Amino acid sequence: MRRIRSLGVAAIMLAVSSTVVNSQPAKERLDEAVQEAKTETVLESIGGPRFLVAQLFTILGTIFGVYLASYVAFQRNLKYDRLVKAQQRSDLLTALREEIKQNIERLRKFNERLPADVGTGVDDKEWPHLRSFVWQATGGSSIALDMPRILMDVQSFYGDINDLLNDVDAHRNFAHLTQSNVYDRDYFKNRLIAQLQFAEATIFPAIDEAMIASGQLLKRYP
Repeated sequence: MRRIRSLGVAAIMLAVSSTVVNSQPAKERLDEAVQEAKTETVLESIGGPRFLVAQLFTILGTIFGVYLASYVAFQRNLKYDRLVKAQQRSDLLTALREEIKQNIERLRKFNERLPADVGTGVDDKEWPHLRSFVWQATGGSSIALDMPRILMDVQSFYGDINDLLNDVDAHRNFAHLTQSNVYDRDYFKNRLIAQLQFAEATIFPAIDEAMIASGQLLKRYP
């Protein structure tokens, strides 16, 4: 009798365990179905897949619009910067050319006054000085870096002229005119004339060419 009861209990327990085991996959499927339903409910609540696609294109369009606006603004600023630099370069070249022209005229007149023969000498106070206000301002301008050839030529011209005007021997020779220093005085006058001719033949054409280029650039941006 006891044996029969033990067998019955074992059978019941086996049946219960089989039911529990078989119910696990069903429960998992039920959970998956509930989760899918929730997902579909969420999508429907925000408008569905079409709404998400529309929002994605809206975001991409906004990004592209911001980029396009930034690019247009950058190009506009670049154009304005080129225009300003062209105008500043033109003004600087005009002023520099006029300063060099005035210096050449003064030096040419001074050279004509320098005696080559024996006669009245030239006092130290009569020796001219270069006017270099524009040239000094040019050296501190970033615009000057765009025209290195002109910078080098003008620097060479001003440097050589200053060396001539500050030559102690030349001051002495022209202050005390003698037959013994006629050659030195002639040599000085020839060197001064050569420097003036160099400026007129080299510096002026380079400045004129750069001014024409700046003028053409300004015409492109009315």
